[in-house]
Amino acid sequence: ETESIRTVMLHQEWSTLGLLFGMMVIVGELSHTGVFEWLAVRLLVSSTGSFCRLMVLLCLLTAVASAFLDNVTTMLLIAPVTIDMCGILGVDPRPYLISEVILSNIGGTATLIGDPPNIIIGSSFKEVGFLDFIINIMPCILLIAVPLSLILMLWIFRPYMIMKEMPELDTKQLKETYPIYDEPRLLIAGTSTLFLVVLFFLHPLHHKDTAWLALISAFLTISFTNPHDVQDVLRNHVEWDTLLFFAGLFVLVEVCAAMGLLEAIGNALVGVVKAQEESKQLSIAITLILWVSAFTSAFLDNIPYTATMIPVVGILGDELPDTLPIKTLAWALSFGACLGGNGTLLGASANIVTAGIATNRGFKISFLNFFYPGMAAMILTTAIANIYMLIVYVWV
Repeated sequence: ETESIRTVMLHQEWSTLGLLFGMMVIVGELSHTGVFEWLAVRLLVSSTGSFCRLMVLLCLLTAVASAFLDNVTTMLLIAPVTIDMCGILGVDPRPYLISEVILSNIGGTATLIGDPPNIIIGSSFKEVGFLDFIINIMPCILLIAVPLSLILMLWIFRPYMIMKEMPELDTKQLKETYPIYDEPRLLIAGTSTLFLVVLFFLHPLHHKDTAWLALISAFLTISFTNPHDVQDVLRNHVEWDTLLFFAGLFVLVEVCAAMGLLEAIGNALVGVVKAQEESKQLSIAITLILWVSAFTSAFLDNIPYTATMIPVVGILGDELPDTLPIKTLAWALSFGACLGGNGTLLGASANIVTAGIATNRGFKISFLNFFYPGMAAMILTTAIANIYMLIVYVWV
């Protein structure tokens, strides 16, 4: 029996689509000020003639920003800068974009607001709050996972880094060629973006949906910067193909859930953990939730997967409260779902958004382009998270 249009609409993650739409509008307005080209020139100057140093700067900026914004917003802001900067240098931006989005997904794992799965986890378990993420997850991410993943990216893309020497840049001429050319628009759009970032950061206090915040900020921005040509904003700033891809992906995942696929995975987890000796149940549960979440999130978008796994984690915590603390299981789900998003191009919203931006600028990122560095980073970081959780919550 064919599903009704109403059912298909209910399958959509409207929060994700609304956030994307709002940020696309704001970033589009910012792009008409010259600020991205201006920032690209400053990063080029800071790299002092080294492609490796430039990648390190971009990836660290992305990872840290993703911890305090969500990773989709971060990539919407940083991807245009990267493409403009690589255009100035005459190099392919795809190694930089892939490395950035991988570090974005890793950095976003560190906080409650950094990655959509964490927002779902934080809103579903009253035991988990903003400071709990910083205390329990941020040390592993920022002190271990980010540095080792950055080294991995440099190793994977080393042939691109050494293929040619960075050309001599006339920094004075570059700064004159790429100025900020629309300061009033930058003031309006920049102020709107700043307030939006602050509201994202204060999410644990006001609990307002990030999609509404982004949409309101977007409409306020265009009402001051481009009130008489909204059609131009909708035509040129919004990546409609990306939004439609997401809409189709959400329906596909919900169909898998309706068929019982995700529930079967969850029930299998519960059965395996309950069959173990009591002394081994916590370590088995951590490892299973981490790796099953990572590989499932790699091929299905991690947002609906996380929403489906929340009740499973709750059942485990309720049935075995003495051996399986709910907070520990929540951290395992967070690590697995967020880090698993790096496994393939379909694994996380930020991956698809970045690929859409690159494609629209003439640089297609295919599934196979992303698969090798993404899967390598996913396996490395999931193993790091597994060892970290066993040390902190089981062995110590």
